[in-house]
Formats: sequence, C-alpha cells, structure tokens
Amino acid sequence: MTKNRNNGLDQDAMFSLLSNPRRRFILQYLNRTGESIQLQDLATEVAAWENETEPEALTDKQRKRLYVSLYQTHIPKLEEAGIVDYDGDTGDIRLTDRGSDLNRYLDAEAPKDGDARPWGRYYLLVTLLGFLVYGLITIGGELGRTEMVLIGTGWVLLTVLTVLHYVETERWSAH
Repeated sequence: MTKNRNNGLDQDAMFSLLSNPRRRFILQYLNRTGESIQLQDLATEVAAWENETEPEALTDKQRKRLYVSLYQTHIPKLEEAGIVDYDGDTGDIRLTDRGSDLNRYLDAEAPKDGDARPWGRYYLLVTLLGFLVYGLITIGGELGRTEMVLIGTGWVLLTVLTVLHYVETERWSAH
C-alpha cells in the first residue's frame, strides 16, 4: 500500500475515511471552526446539514439518529485513524494535526496556503461602482437614449451574475 507522506495514512485508509459524506462534513466542519465541539452539538450540525435545515428546526428523532451514527461508527473510525481526538468522558471532539492535513482532499477548489480571496465581494464592489458611474453619466445626459439603455442592460446583467456568484460562494463557504 502506498503511504501518504503528509499524514501517515495509506491511500486505501484515507479514501475509505473520505468516502462517507458524513465524515467529510465532520472534517470540513472541524477544519472550518478550528475548535473542539461536543458530540451532541456535532450531531446537530450534521443532521441540519443532511436535512438542509437550521439546527433549531430539527426533530429529536433526527438528532438522535445522527448522534448514534456518529457515536457508534464515524467518530470511532476517525479516532482510530488519528484524525480526531474524542474524550468519551466529556464528549469533546477535536481535530488532530493529521485531520487538518486531510483538508486539502475535501475540497479540490479550496484555497491553498491561506490564499482565500473574496472574489464575490470584489465583483459586487465593481458592479456597485459601475452603477455609480452609470448614474452619474445618466444624470449628466452625455449619452443618447440607446447607448444608456444598452449600458444599463449590461450593468443589470453584470449585477445579476455578480449576485448569483456571491450567493453561491457564500453558500459554499458556509458548508
């Protein structure tokens, strides 16, 4: 079996761990927060993600089902691989350094080496500045009606694309 130099796991073990969507979500969540979390709270977050709802809207059955699954299956597998530390007495789960190393495999489009740029916000800023310029030109009356309509339509389309991109990026980074 091929060893992975960065985290000591062989490829089969790494792929097996990452093959389950719940485990991937757990790792992404722990990487994103950077803090330890109680098993019960983690189960609530996973259940909310799976049911595409807010944690407050979950039923007790949904929470319990996830809690049992995490407690009996997923957390023991991650702990055995050295990906998380789980304290059975307190219920605390925290990501180990080995778990942080796996983050690069969770999202192929994730920024590398802390190069996180908020492109959606840049596009939104450029669009808003464009509207400001368009408004000033319109008020000045330097363009004909046809040119103003064409430029205005272009800015509206750019705004729609920018807002869609911004919403998609924010939704993706929230998960």
